[in-house]
Amino acid sequence: MIRHTVMPWLLLTIAAAAAPEDLLRFTNGDQLRGQFLGLKKGPQAIWRHDDVSAPVEFKTTRIRHIVLHGGRALKPIGTLSHLVLVNGDRVPGTVTALDADSITLDTGYAGVLQVPRKQVSMLAPNPLGGRIYYHGPFDEDDWKMAHPSFPDGLPPSVPAGGEKEEEVESPGRWVFSGSAWYWRQKHPGTALIHKSGMPDRSVLRFEIAWKNRLNLAVGFHADFARPAADDEPGEKDKPRALAHMDSSDLPRLFGNSYVLQLYSNYLTLLRTRVDDDGKFSIQRDHRSNNSLRLGDTGQARIELRSNRVSGAVSLFVNDEFAAQWSDLDLAESNAAIDADETRFARKGQGFGFVVQGDDSPVRVSDIIVSEWNGMPDSARSLQGDENDTVLMANGTDRYAGRVGGLDPQGRILFEGKHGSFRFPLDEVAEIRFARKQQAAAPEHAADNIVIRLGPIGRISGQPVSGDGAALEILSSALGKLNLSMDPVVMIDFNASNQIINDWDADF
Repeated sequence: MIRHTVMPWLLLTIAAAAAPEDLLRFTNGDQLRGQFLGLKKGPQAIWRHDDVSAPVEFKTTRIRHIVLHGGRALKPIGTLSHLVLVNGDRVPGTVTALDADSITLDTGYAGVLQVPRKQVSMLAPNPLGGRIYYHGPFDEDDWKMAHPSFPDGLPPSVPAGGEKEEEVESPGRWVFSGSAWYWRQKHPGTALIHKSGMPDRSVLRFEIAWKNRLNLAVGFHADFARPAADDEPGEKDKPRALAHMDSSDLPRLFGNSYVLQLYSNYLTLLRTRVDDDGKFSIQRDHRSNNSLRLGDTGQARIELRSNRVSGAVSLFVNDEFAAQWSDLDLAESNAAIDADETRFARKGQGFGFVVQGDDSPVRVSDIIVSEWNGMPDSARSLQGDENDTVLMANGTDRYAGRVGGLDPQGRILFEGKHGSFRFPLDEVAEIRFARKQQAAAPEHAADNIVIRLGPIGRISGQPVSGDGAALEILSSALGKLNLSMDPVVMIDFNASNQIINDWDADF
């Protein structure tokens, strides 16, 4: 069962570190470091910079977003319990009351909120994941890029020193912008990697968007072990690109790892291995023929639940179950693998992304890595129009019916087909409310801002006013809110529901 006291290590780490400067990014790509001082009528953002004696005001129509304290909350949200609203907002807090009309949420950043029940699509008292290990990206320094020819990192494009400096051939690079990584190169080959963050039992969740057909490999539980150097002299120094849909260089990028290959119309799972002699191999699950219908251009939410020790891997796409594998599947599909190699024994904690197709722009964002409590499924796949769906924290019991309220003991009152129940709130993982009981999602307002909280949370609305300590916004679902800035990691001034508009102009 997930406990609410899940992140004391994160609080201590952040408290011990000095807060870095804020970062303002304009819509034209320019950026400015300094300190965010608040909002005023206009709306305009007030900004302090060391080179200017007085604060400067910028129209928010010129600002893409502001990243606060290097993307690290001054005081992170202390619970993973949250509501998901029909407009997509994710509101963290602890449920203290529930009835047919509203849900009362006690928050540490906006006081006590009374949320109309028709505005809520999901209530998650104890989400499927446990402790948050990574949330971002908000800071590019957490990441590095590697290429099969440069596994320790990409070289500078121009060599330093020498009488005649000539630009050398160098692999393409990922571009960091705001809270997302972009791949916009014509040819594939460079991996974007994060070398730590995945515990043995993990949930890796992220958003992707793509154009010109999806062709993306995702390495997870990677240890980045180095294969032996190539035999040909000079080969290891010669940049080479991955061929279209070629997997032979994946061990050079991820070492011992699982690699999920996502294409527009199908997917497959690989296991890359590097033995003690530096020889590498690739095992593939040949028995599965898993299809996808993602289209040539689109976006999707990907969730991988994996157990490194047992070798169990489950994939969810857009909140729906898509596929599952085990190391036994890989072993039976590869006759060359030894009997004692049926489990992925290395302690890889890293993950990363590499595009494998030509002219395939990709955006990766909203990455969360958390502990996985072993639950194989969720209530999402059973959400219906007429009934509420309750998934218990044991991961197996689920009930369809009607959620009433909370009794004095904090138990959820539930009427189902086979009787009445009282579910202790701390034993419920999530509740998906019947679609017919939900309000229609509102139209996206052009001047909405999106407040992102750490390690989880997203609240949108019209900006009213604010200073460096608090921000007042008007939410279509929650009314007027006065938000403490302590858990805020980013303010997005130009959010859009249109996938193409969210991409940089170069795409």
